[in-house]
Amino acid sequence: MTVETKPKKRNLKPIDASQPTVRKMDFEKMGDLPDHYFAGNSFITHIINSYHILFPEGERFFIKSVKAFADQVKDPKLQTSIKAFIGQEVQHGKEHEKVLEVLAKQGKPVGRFVRFFEWSAFRVMLPFFEFFFGKKLKLSVTAGMEHYTATMGEITLRHGFHEHAYGEMRDLLLWHACEEIEHKAVAYDVLQTVSKSYLLRIFGFFLASWIFWGYVVFFQHWFIITDPNVDFKKYFRDLKASRPFGRILFVETAKAFFLYLKPGFHPAQTGGYDLANSALGTI
Repeated sequence: MTVETKPKKRNLKPIDASQPTVRKMDFEKMGDLPDHYFAGNSFITHIINSYHILFPEGERFFIKSVKAFADQVKDPKLQTSIKAFIGQEVQHGKEHEKVLEVLAKQGKPVGRFVRFFEWSAFRVMLPFFEFFFGKKLKLSVTAGMEHYTATMGEITLRHGFHEHAYGEMRDLLLWHACEEIEHKAVAYDVLQTVSKSYLLRIFGFFLASWIFWGYVVFFQHWFIITDPNVDFKKYFRDLKASRPFGRILFVETAKAFFLYLKPGFHPAQTGGYDLANSALGTI
Protein backbone atom coordinates (compact mmCIF):
# COMPACT_ATOMS: atom_id res chain seq x y z
CA MET A 1 0.00 0.00 0.00
CA THR A 2 1.37 3.40 -0.98
CA VAL A 3 0.37 6.31 1.22
CA GLU A 4 -0.43 9.35 -0.88
CA THR A 5 0.71 12.67 0.47
CA LYS A 6 0.31 16.17 -0.88
CA PRO A 7 3.53 18.08 -1.54
CA LYS A 8 4.10 20.92 0.90
CA LYS A 9 5.68 24.25 0.10
CA ARG A 10 8.40 24.82 2.68
CA ASN A 11 10.67 26.97 0.47
CA LEU A 12 13.72 24.92 1.39
CA LYS A 13 17.07 26.01 0.02
CA PRO A 14 18.22 23.79 -2.85
CA ILE A 15 20.85 21.08 -2.48
CA ASP A 16 24.38 22.44 -2.92
CA ALA A 17 27.25 20.06 -2.20
CA SER A 18 29.75 22.93 -2.36
CA GLN A 19 27.91 24.81 0.39
CA PRO A 20 25.47 22.62 2.40
CA THR A 21 22.58 24.33 4.18
CA VAL A 22 21.15 23.73 7.64
CA ARG A 23 17.40 23.30 7.17
CA LYS A 24 15.50 23.31 10.45
CA MET A 25 12.50 21.03 10.16
CA ASP A 26 9.69 20.36 12.57
CA PHE A 27 7.94 17.03 12.14
CA GLU A 28 5.35 17.29 14.89
CA LYS A 29 2.59 15.10 13.42
CA MET A 30 4.07 11.71 14.23
CA GLY A 31 1.60 11.01 17.02
CA ASP A 32 -0.72 9.07 14.74
CA LEU A 33 2.08 6.89 13.37
CA PRO A 34 0.79 3.32 12.96
CA ASP A 35 2.77 0.39 14.33
CA HIS A 36 3.76 -0.73 10.84
CA TYR A 37 4.06 2.59 9.03
CA PHE A 38 5.89 1.34 5.93
CA ALA A 39 3.28 -0.18 3.60
CA GLY A 40 1.83 -2.03 6.60
CA ASN A 41 4.96 -4.19 6.57
CA SER A 42 6.41 -5.04 9.98
CA PHE A 43 9.66 -6.44 8.57
CA ILE A 44 10.62 -3.20 6.79
CA THR A 45 9.15 -0.91 9.44
CA HIS A 46 11.36 -2.46 12.10
CA ILE A 47 14.44 -2.08 9.90
CA ILE A 48 13.69 1.64 9.75
CA ASN A 49 13.00 1.67 13.49
CA SER A 50 16.47 0.20 13.99
CA TYR A 51 17.99 3.16 12.17
CA HIS A 52 15.97 5.48 14.40
CA ILE A 53 17.80 3.82 17.29
CA LEU A 54 21.22 4.32 15.68
CA PHE A 55 20.87 7.85 14.35
CA PRO A 56 20.66 10.18 17.39
CA GLU A 57 23.77 8.83 19.12
CA GLY A 58 25.39 8.16 15.75
CA GLU A 59 24.92 11.79 14.70
CA ARG A 60 26.56 12.97 17.92
CA PHE A 61 29.44 10.60 17.26
CA PHE A 62 29.84 12.00 13.72
CA ILE A 63 29.92 15.56 15.02
CA LYS A 64 32.54 14.81 17.67
CA SER A 65 34.68 12.87 15.20
CA VAL A 66 34.76 15.70 12.66
CA LYS A 67 35.11 18.52 15.22
CA ALA A 68 38.15 16.78 16.73
CA PHE A 69 40.13 17.52 13.55
CA ALA A 70 38.41 20.68 12.28
CA ASP A 71 41.29 22.86 13.47
CA GLN A 72 43.63 21.02 11.10
CA VAL A 73 41.54 21.98 8.08
CA LYS A 74 42.90 25.09 6.36
CA ASP A 75 40.62 25.13 3.34
CA PRO A 76 37.98 27.86 4.00
CA LYS A 77 35.44 26.08 1.78
CA LEU A 78 35.78 22.84 3.74
CA GLN A 79 35.61 24.75 7.01
CA THR A 80 32.26 26.19 5.92
CA SER A 81 31.05 22.74 4.93
CA ILE A 82 32.09 21.35 8.32
CA LYS A 83 29.91 23.92 10.10
CA ALA A 84 26.95 23.05 7.89
CA PHE A 85 27.61 19.32 8.37
CA ILE A 86 27.48 19.75 12.14
CA GLY A 87 24.30 21.82 11.93
CA GLN A 88 22.57 19.28 9.71
CA GLU A 89 23.55 16.36 11.93
CA VAL A 90 22.21 18.17 15.00
CA GLN A 91 18.86 18.60 13.25
CA HIS A 92 18.80 14.96 12.14
CA GLY A 93 19.43 13.77 15.68
CA LYS A 94 16.62 15.94 17.08
CA GLU A 95 14.03 14.72 14.59
CA HIS A 96 14.92 11.05 15.06
CA GLU A 97 14.71 11.49 18.83
CA LYS A 98 11.14 12.71 18.34
CA VAL A 99 10.40 9.46 16.53
CA LEU A 100 11.90 7.49 19.41
CA GLU A 101 9.53 9.29 21.78
CA VAL A 102 6.59 8.21 19.62
CA LEU A 103 7.84 4.62 19.49
CA ALA A 104 8.27 4.60 23.27
CA LYS A 105 4.68 5.78 23.73
CA GLN A 106 3.63 2.85 21.54
CA GLY A 107 5.22 0.54 24.10
CA LYS A 108 8.38 -0.34 22.20
CA PRO A 109 11.46 -0.84 24.46
CA VAL A 110 13.53 1.83 22.73
CA GLY A 111 15.24 2.89 25.96
CA ARG A 112 16.87 -0.52 26.38
CA PHE A 113 17.87 -0.57 22.71
CA VAL A 114 19.51 2.85 22.89
CA ARG A 115 21.38 2.04 26.10
CA PHE A 116 22.70 -1.22 24.65
CA PHE A 117 23.83 0.51 21.46
CA GLU A 118 25.57 3.34 23.29
CA TRP A 119 27.36 0.97 25.66
CA SER A 120 28.45 -1.72 23.21
CA ALA A 121 29.42 0.54 20.30
CA PHE A 122 30.76 3.70 21.91
CA ARG A 123 32.08 2.47 25.25
CA VAL A 124 33.40 -0.96 24.30
CA MET A 125 34.00 -1.64 20.58
CA LEU A 126 35.21 1.71 19.24
CA PRO A 127 37.45 2.57 22.24
CA PHE A 128 39.04 -0.89 21.93
CA PHE A 129 40.03 -0.36 18.30
CA GLU A 130 40.93 3.28 18.90
CA PHE A 131 43.63 2.02 21.29
CA PHE A 132 45.40 0.43 18.31
CA PHE A 133 44.59 2.90 15.52
CA GLY A 134 44.40 6.23 17.38
CA LYS A 135 41.77 8.96 17.40
CA LYS A 136 41.66 9.19 13.61
CA LEU A 137 39.85 5.86 13.57
CA LYS A 138 36.60 7.52 14.68
CA LEU A 139 36.88 9.94 11.78
CA SER A 140 37.45 7.02 9.44
CA VAL A 141 34.38 5.23 10.79
CA THR A 142 32.38 8.43 10.33
CA ALA A 143 33.50 8.76 6.69
CA GLY A 144 32.48 5.15 6.08
CA MET A 145 29.11 5.61 7.76
CA GLU A 146 28.47 8.73 5.71
CA HIS A 147 29.09 6.69 2.56
CA TYR A 148 26.39 4.25 3.65
CA THR A 149 23.86 6.90 4.68
CA ALA A 150 24.31 8.73 1.37
CA THR A 151 23.99 5.45 -0.52
CA MET A 152 20.80 4.61 1.35
CA GLY A 153 19.56 8.10 0.62
CA GLU A 154 20.13 7.69 -3.10
CA ILE A 155 18.45 4.28 -3.12
CA THR A 156 15.47 5.70 -1.24
CA LEU A 157 15.00 8.59 -3.65
CA ARG A 158 15.79 6.75 -6.88
CA HIS A 159 13.34 3.93 -6.16
CA GLY A 160 10.74 5.98 -4.28
CA PHE A 161 10.98 3.97 -1.07
CA HIS A 162 9.92 7.01 1.00
CA GLU A 163 6.57 7.11 -0.81
CA HIS A 164 5.55 3.91 1.01
CA ALA A 165 5.93 5.56 4.43
CA TYR A 166 2.99 6.97 6.34
CA GLY A 167 2.40 10.72 6.75
CA GLU A 168 5.28 12.82 8.00
CA MET A 169 7.53 9.79 8.21
CA ARG A 170 7.67 10.03 4.43
CA ASP A 171 8.94 13.61 4.65
CA LEU A 172 11.44 12.85 7.40
CA LEU A 173 13.00 10.00 5.46
CA LEU A 174 13.12 12.09 2.28
CA TRP A 175 14.64 15.16 3.98
CA HIS A 176 17.27 13.10 5.78
CA ALA A 177 18.15 11.27 2.56
CA CYS A 178 18.60 14.54 0.65
CA GLU A 179 20.90 16.08 3.25
CA GLU A 180 22.98 12.92 3.59
CA ILE A 181 23.62 13.14 -0.14
CA GLU A 182 24.42 16.86 0.12
CA HIS A 183 27.10 16.53 2.82
CA LYS A 184 28.38 13.03 2.01
CA ALA A 185 31.92 14.18 1.17
CA VAL A 186 32.58 16.35 4.23
CA ALA A 187 33.84 13.73 6.71
CA TYR A 188 35.77 11.99 3.92
CA ASP A 189 37.51 15.24 2.94
CA VAL A 190 38.44 15.92 6.57
CA LEU A 191 39.86 12.40 6.85
CA GLN A 192 41.91 12.89 3.67
CA THR A 193 43.18 16.18 5.09
CA VAL A 194 44.58 14.58 8.25
CA SER A 195 45.50 11.12 6.90
CA LYS A 196 46.03 9.59 3.47
CA SER A 197 46.30 6.08 4.96
CA TYR A 198 44.35 3.57 2.88
CA LEU A 199 44.55 1.03 5.71
CA LEU A 200 42.95 3.47 8.17
CA ARG A 201 40.19 4.39 5.72
CA ILE A 202 39.32 0.78 4.94
CA PHE A 203 39.49 -0.54 8.49
CA GLY A 204 37.22 2.28 9.60
CA PHE A 205 34.86 1.35 6.78
CA PHE A 206 34.75 -2.27 7.93
CA LEU A 207 33.79 -1.12 11.43
CA ALA A 208 31.20 1.20 9.91
CA SER A 209 29.80 -1.73 7.93
CA TRP A 210 29.38 -3.77 11.10
CA ILE A 211 27.64 -0.90 12.90
CA PHE A 212 25.43 -0.02 9.95
CA TRP A 213 24.29 -3.58 9.22
CA GLY A 214 25.04 -5.74 12.27
CA TYR A 215 23.21 -3.60 14.79
CA VAL A 216 20.31 -2.99 12.42
CA VAL A 217 19.60 -6.69 11.84
CA PHE A 218 19.93 -7.33 15.57
CA PHE A 219 17.58 -4.51 16.59
CA GLN A 220 15.15 -5.31 13.79
CA HIS A 221 14.55 -8.80 15.14
CA TRP A 222 14.50 -7.54 18.71
CA PHE A 223 11.72 -5.16 17.64
CA ILE A 224 9.88 -8.01 15.91
CA ILE A 225 10.18 -10.38 18.88
CA THR A 226 8.74 -7.73 21.22
CA ASP A 227 5.97 -6.71 18.77
CA PRO A 228 2.65 -8.20 19.95
CA ASN A 229 1.14 -7.60 16.50
CA VAL A 230 3.60 -9.89 14.73
CA ASP A 231 3.05 -13.63 14.79
CA PHE A 232 4.77 -16.29 12.66
CA LYS A 233 2.23 -15.93 9.87
CA LYS A 234 2.61 -12.16 9.60
CA TYR A 235 6.38 -12.37 9.96
CA PHE A 236 6.79 -14.66 6.96
CA ARG A 237 4.14 -12.84 4.95
CA ASP A 238 5.89 -9.50 5.49
CA LEU A 239 9.29 -11.08 4.88
CA LYS A 240 8.09 -12.31 1.49
CA ALA A 241 6.56 -8.92 0.66
CA SER A 242 9.83 -7.17 1.53
CA ARG A 243 11.92 -9.14 -0.98
CA PRO A 244 11.56 -6.69 -3.91
CA PHE A 245 12.88 -3.91 -1.67
CA GLY A 246 15.58 -6.19 -0.28
CA ARG A 247 16.90 -7.17 -3.69
CA ILE A 248 17.34 -3.54 -4.69
CA LEU A 249 18.96 -2.69 -1.37
CA PHE A 250 21.36 -5.65 -1.48
CA VAL A 251 22.54 -5.05 -5.04
CA GLU A 252 22.97 -1.29 -4.67
CA THR A 253 24.73 -1.38 -1.29
CA ALA A 254 27.02 -4.19 -2.47
CA LYS A 255 28.10 -1.98 -5.35
CA ALA A 256 28.67 0.89 -2.93
CA PHE A 257 30.73 -1.35 -0.64
CA PHE A 258 33.19 -2.35 -3.36
CA LEU A 259 33.30 1.18 -4.74
CA TYR A 260 34.56 2.49 -1.40
CA LEU A 261 37.42 -0.03 -1.49
CA LYS A 262 38.92 1.54 -4.61
CA PRO A 263 42.10 3.50 -3.76
CA GLY A 264 41.03 6.52 -5.82
CA PHE A 265 37.45 6.68 -4.53
CA HIS A 266 35.79 9.98 -3.59
CA PRO A 267 32.13 10.35 -2.48
CA ALA A 268 31.43 13.02 -5.11
CA GLN A 269 31.94 10.38 -7.81
CA THR A 270 28.53 8.85 -7.01
CA GLY A 271 26.63 12.08 -7.73
CA GLY A 272 22.96 12.08 -6.77
CA TYR A 273 22.82 15.83 -6.14
CA ASP A 274 20.24 16.62 -8.85
CA LEU A 275 18.13 13.70 -7.65
CA ALA A 276 18.20 15.04 -4.09
CA ASN A 277 17.41 18.56 -5.21
CA SER A 278 14.33 17.44 -7.14
CA ALA A 279 13.10 15.28 -4.27
CA LEU A 280 13.57 18.03 -1.68
CA GLY A 281 11.06 20.17 -3.52
CA THR A 282 8.28 17.67 -2.79
CA ILE A 283 8.41 18.15 0.99
